[in-house]
Amino acid sequence: MKNNSLLFLILVIAFFLRFVGISEYPIGFTQDEAGLGYEAYSLLLTGKDSWGNSFPLTLRSFGDFKLPLYSYLTILPVYFFGLNEFSVRFTGAIFGTLAIVATFLLVDKLSGQKRASLISALLLAISPWHISLSRGAFEANLTTFFMPLGIWAFLKGLKSSKWMILSSFLFGLNFYSYHSARVLAPIIIVLLILYSRTSGNNNLINKSTLWKSVMRFKIAIVILVTLFLGSLGTLFQGAATRGLDVTLINPTDKWKYMSQRRFEAIKQGVPTEVARIFSNKVTYIADNFVGNYLSYISPVFLFSQGASDDGYGMIPGRGVLYLIEILFLTFFLIQLIKDQKPYLIFIFLWIILAPIPAAISKATGFSATRAAVMMPAIQIASAYGFSFLLLFLENSFRNKYFSLALKIFFLGILFTSLAFFLEDYLFHAPIHASESMQYGRGELVNYVSGIEDKYDKIFMSRTMSVPHVWVAFYKKWNPKDLQLESIKWLKYEEEGQQYLDQEH
Repeated sequence: MKNNSLLFLILVIAFFLRFVGISEYPIGFTQDEAGLGYEAYSLLLTGKDSWGNSFPLTLRSFGDFKLPLYSYLTILPVYFFGLNEFSVRFTGAIFGTLAIVATFLLVDKLSGQKRASLISALLLAISPWHISLSRGAFEANLTTFFMPLGIWAFLKGLKSSKWMILSSFLFGLNFYSYHSARVLAPIIIVLLILYSRTSGNNNLINKSTLWKSVMRFKIAIVILVTLFLGSLGTLFQGAATRGLDVTLINPTDKWKYMSQRRFEAIKQGVPTEVARIFSNKVTYIADNFVGNYLSYISPVFLFSQGASDDGYGMIPGRGVLYLIEILFLTFFLIQLIKDQKPYLIFIFLWIILAPIPAAISKATGFSATRAAVMMPAIQIASAYGFSFLLLFLENSFRNKYFSLALKIFFLGILFTSLAFFLEDYLFHAPIHASESMQYGRGELVNYVSGIEDKYDKIFMSRTMSVPHVWVAFYKKWNPKDLQLESIKWLKYEEEGQQYLDQEH
């Protein structure tokens, strides 16, 4: 009963941190947020996206081919609250809150440690990384709910096939949430199958009983394979082009850097074939991948500089974790080396594999969204480390008053850290992030709406990127009208003129 009360209190804190003032914080409302919201509005009213595609598995949107899960989940909030900033951000906030429950359930199932379960829930609830992504319409946040819940259901499914069906469905939805999750989800599934051997379920991959396992979980397998194949199908609808465009295999400088290095070597007398060995596409990709990967697991990203882009509600110059978590993660590593328990190894592998999607991106700087699949694993690791540290100190002194003082001390540090983050988030970030978060677009549309009767035509500059989305969003354009116009725009893409403006 005590644990349930504490979990409820943590959920109240998480709900408060994610919901209060979400229409105003983060400041502004980006084109991606407006786009996801309008797609939900279009699907609600017509069953089609803004390009006229019926219940699509990928959203063409602005030509960036977004994965559709966020928009589908936003249909109900838009239905109940109307098309506005609150309804669109509601989805992120509610799933961000539910992620706390999913994390608690997962840790409890992995180790049965109630204290570690509660600490992991608390650390995720007050995480600056998770709070920031939960308060905006950012698809990357969805996986922090679906991934841990899918893992939890898988572990329960080892004893009951009905839970495995739920796990397959949850992992399948991950394929439609965010590109990083689509890459990591299959890796996590493989890790879970290997992890199951430690739970006395060798029959999952044992040759002699493999067919029995397939028949036992046949419905779950069909669901997972179907959703996975559907996700692969989106690669032929333009999503592959978008995905490859942001990866290292398609560098921004079109391989100029590599060619320059090869040219320099040849000018210095290095034979052409030898220069090619040291400067080629493989070495370029490998070098950049390793550099990117190491940067995401470095203290610079985690505790010092944090995200480079404040266009997703993040605060550049502030680590995505609290400084005190350095201590917790250190004790997690000590516990991992000392005990080598399977669940600790599983969490560790999750963390070190999670940066792969972010590392293959060619984007400069740190991306908190692409690396979001590290959550809640890194908070779980901190929780295990914190719990191990408390146990070590309690066993060393064996005094109930010392134990109580210890808990108050660490909680005081955590909530003081939270207070400093909130001060930064509420009073400083709005000043510095207003441009990146595209502040003022709604006000602009309202102003133009007040004077549009005085003019035959009103032109909006493409320096605003895709200005039509804010007009469609705030004026609640009839999706059927936009669908008819969108079809006309496709002729420019067919002609290879993807960024040509059309007068209409």
